[in-house]
Amino acid sequence: MLRRFASLLLVLALATSAGLASVATASAQTPSPTPAAPAQAACPTGVNVAVAPPTAAAPTTVSVTLTPPQTVKAASAGDPQSLHLHYFIDSIPTAAGAVVPSNDPSIIHSGSLTQDLGALTSGTHTVTVVVGQFNHAACEARGSATFIVGAAAGAPTAPKSGNAGLAGSSGSALVVVLLVAVAVAVVVAARLWTPKNRG
Repeated sequence: MLRRFASLLLVLALATSAGLASVATASAQTPSPTPAAPAQAACPTGVNVAVAPPTAAAPTTVSVTLTPPQTVKAASAGDPQSLHLHYFIDSIPTAAGAVVPSNDPSIIHSGSLTQDLGALTSGTHTVTVVVGQFNHAACEARGSATFIVGAAAGAPTAPKSGNAGLAGSSGSALVVVLLVAVAVAVVVAARLWTPKNRG
């Protein structure tokens, strides 16, 4: 009887141990809940994007005004609630909803409303600024500016006008004609006013 009781205790101990091990394993495999990632800001509606072309003081820098103002930061700031700008230099802007490429040298991803476009060749250039979401998806809000850098290639020169390159104006030419006329009149009068004509 003592043996049966010992065997029963051994079976109960083994069962309890197995049950505890399975509970521990189950709790170890249950993942802890992870916090949800914050949603990114939606594309704004009704935003006007005005792009001011470069000035003589900053010949390759454009300035952007968003009306109404928006929170604009570089994507590297890691703020999904912010927007950033994409500057397309002489290239076709990405359609709304599509992701703006990150490896295109003609596209600048920026968190600034004032952007230096870098070295530009002489001639006419167009920059289009597209508002983008945190994940680089293009929004509908966009604006552009066209400007000239340096001397435009093949620009026509103004034709010369006036007196075919003579110095002065038509008033100066009239003075010269009058002086010549006076000189001729003096010579003629001197010939007529000789002593033999007086007697």
